[in-house]
Amino acid sequence: MDKGKMGLRTITAKFGGTSMGTAKAIAQVAEIVGGMKGPKVAVVSATSGTTDKLILLAETAAVAGNWREILDGLIEKHAVIMQELGVKLSLENFWKELGGLCEEVQKKGSLELYMRDEIIGFGERISSNILPAVLVKNGFKSVAVDAYEIIFTDNNFSEGNVDFEKTYKAVAEKLPPLLKDGVIPVVTGFIGQAENGQYITIGRGGSDYSGAIVAGALDASELQIWTDVDGIFNIDPRLEPRAKALEKLSFKEAAELAFFGAKVLHPKTIKPAIAKNIPVKILNTFNPSAPGTLVINDEEESIKSVTYKKGISIVNICSAGMLTAPGFMSKLFQVFARAHIDVDVVATSEVSVSVTVDNGEADKILDQLAKFATVRTQKGMAIVCLVGAGIIHNKHVLKDLFAAVEEHDISMVSQGSSKRNITFLVKESEAQEVVKKVFNKFFI
Repeated sequence: MDKGKMGLRTITAKFGGTSMGTAKAIAQVAEIVGGMKGPKVAVVSATSGTTDKLILLAETAAVAGNWREILDGLIEKHAVIMQELGVKLSLENFWKELGGLCEEVQKKGSLELYMRDEIIGFGERISSNILPAVLVKNGFKSVAVDAYEIIFTDNNFSEGNVDFEKTYKAVAEKLPPLLKDGVIPVVTGFIGQAENGQYITIGRGGSDYSGAIVAGALDASELQIWTDVDGIFNIDPRLEPRAKALEKLSFKEAAELAFFGAKVLHPKTIKPAIAKNIPVKILNTFNPSAPGTLVINDEEESIKSVTYKKGISIVNICSAGMLTAPGFMSKLFQVFARAHIDVDVVATSEVSVSVTVDNGEADKILDQLAKFATVRTQKGMAIVCLVGAGIIHNKHVLKDLFAAVEEHDISMVSQGSSKRNITFLVKESEAQEVVKKVFNKFFI
């Protein structure tokens, strides 16, 4: 199903928890959605803080604690939001169903994953009913669409794997007729229907993923991610007041930034949009006039951003046997794979390998590594990463980088593994200072 067959160029707009956090914020979301030209679909997260409360609710019910008090707090919170919005909407059936699930969990005395998923999905189910009520109040046609009806997964509860063929078919049957009739569908983020017919969640950050799934199914003209910042920055704006939002960057550059600690889109959550080459725009609900950041496939050669990731350990593995042992590297990384440990950066020499992992991860495998190598760890480190498609062709980048951080001890410099980044490690206590110096050198 392409745009030509549908005859619609749909915008899919996802609104996160902060965007749905208060009555004022929800009113702003309704204004943004109502002001969009052409057909549009909104995908919403739970109201801010609700998912954490629902997790607490489920866990409290499992140990026969006072879960009713938590439920009453959620009821009151949403009642206040609706009162402030001036909408009349009964959520009684949702609360009754949720209370029944908590009673069931309490009787079992344990919290099965499928029950946990169903309970924590109520946040999105409720918020996806509140926004249409506001849109209707504002003079638009809008309905809630439970993702249970259109997003299908396996039975891997808490992180369902999407059946895209079945999902795309369901979306194509459900949403285009509404859009052609001028209706604004508001879809629940984060949840879907498991293979066994139960509610399931698709992982933290799942509302971004839900938005990308819907956008991919509709061959949307654009996926908008509305949040509480003006876009993706060239440095963490909490660290540097001179930070600027980037006008655009590529999917691959965004992936590098996400991998090395920047609070940006995770590539997994927008994979369906990447697969369909759908532009993704990061926008600010609370500053909608800001141009935001456009994330696309095309790359422009320039240095985009500097970021860092704390809580890192260097694992130095040394073995003279590397010289005469084919398959040594395979044997080494099988140890990490069996322990489900992600490796960030790798550096090798004739008789040693150095890798970086999150603090605490190395302790899980030291005994196994020590069977065939001498192992030394260095904790309390941070990865600093300079990102941009132009790095590989910039003859002066390493000279300038080393000049910027010459007063600091740096380790494990890596450029060859990527055309888009240079990484190196410093002491965690010096990370922010180093990042600021790199920013001053390349962006000021």
